[in-house]
Amino acid sequence: MTWWAVAFTRALWIRALPLGVFLSGCSPSDPTVIFEYAPYEGEAFPNKRTPLTIPEGGAAFVTNSYSDTVSVLAIATGDILGTYPVGRDPVSLDGPHHIAVSPSGDAVYIGLSYPVVAAAGPHASHGSSTRSGYAQKLDGGDMHVVGQVRVDYNPGDIVLSEDGKRLVTSHFDLKLALANPTNLEAARATVAVIDPSQMFLTGSPSATRIKTCVLPHGMALSRPDGATLYVSCYGEDSVTIVDLNAGQVSKRIPLGAAAGDFGDPTYGPYSLTLSPSGALLAVGSTVSNDVRFIETSQGELNSDLTLPMLGSPYFAAFSADEKQIVVPLQSPDAVAIFDLATKTELARRDFSGDECPLPHQVARDKSGDYLLVCEGDHEGPGKLLWLNSTSLDVKRSVEVEVYPDAVTLLYKEAQ
Repeated sequence: MTWWAVAFTRALWIRALPLGVFLSGCSPSDPTVIFEYAPYEGEAFPNKRTPLTIPEGGAAFVTNSYSDTVSVLAIATGDILGTYPVGRDPVSLDGPHHIAVSPSGDAVYIGLSYPVVAAAGPHASHGSSTRSGYAQKLDGGDMHVVGQVRVDYNPGDIVLSEDGKRLVTSHFDLKLALANPTNLEAARATVAVIDPSQMFLTGSPSATRIKTCVLPHGMALSRPDGATLYVSCYGEDSVTIVDLNAGQVSKRIPLGAAAGDFGDPTYGPYSLTLSPSGALLAVGSTVSNDVRFIETSQGELNSDLTLPMLGSPYFAAFSADEKQIVVPLQSPDAVAIFDLATKTELARRDFSGDECPLPHQVARDKSGDYLLVCEGDHEGPGKLLWLNSTSLDVKRSVEVEVYPDAVTLLYKEAQ
């Protein structure tokens, strides 16, 4: 008899056995065992996040784009107060790009850009996504998510009005620009305007979208109510002024007579910084490698004030008296101080090796010194440096996580 015939015969024999054969080990007299457990008295989903307390000397908030975290550091000591996971997707990269903090410190806002890590070219990693971005609102007490609003592809900068009532994201949408190489209006991306008080976990109202320009990135809001928005337009060699009350563009300011055709920038304005008084806009252009200035009262380019750079300028910071500006540079990596009256370089710090790869943004603290974000190699930790306000000597260097991108400062007395 073959093996399969034997198996079939045994199966028939087992099926023919009475049920009692299989239950012969059980009887009605066997005791019933009941396990009783005391009810769980703890919290079902405990919050294990590190509570965040802003020290007397203030705190620096740094986004880590490739770690999906925000690092918070004490400005006075450099101690890391906490590193907080952020984002919506527990598996993929959310790419927290830029950051804003409410004046009271009760809320923190980030833009999730969903970068395409394999994309090639400058800025392409956060300009080539085809996944809708998000603006998220985090609780200032422990950085958990309390609200979110979907925005367009590739959110770039995120800014909050001084009165805390307007939140705006730009969209550095390289895909949109490349898809419309001959249609300027179609290539223009939006900015998204959000009411921070209406950001909820679900059911948040949609952002108000205003078509602005090709590849908008750096932004600044007029003070205190943020009624006027200034946007650097990389793909149009201009700065666009948006009237947020009217919901429309009011003016476009070319950065010079040599402004390139749509899609072929001569200047490539990428970063934008508003001076403390709001009188000047510093525009960092990464194609022409210079910083140009706009007089906000006139809405005009100051053609007599241009600072040529040896590298590509990124997000700069003014001195408190607006007589100087500090500019981070890439290729070569450096940071420099310039006198605005004489247009001369007062101090320069060149970085070599792993001291500060890819300086990206500088912020001025209340002592007058500067904090500088160093992106690193986008694979290992980046850094935050503390720099002397006159010599640019490094006073302190602290490692954060992968690809730090932006820094903003908060002081306790503002709460």
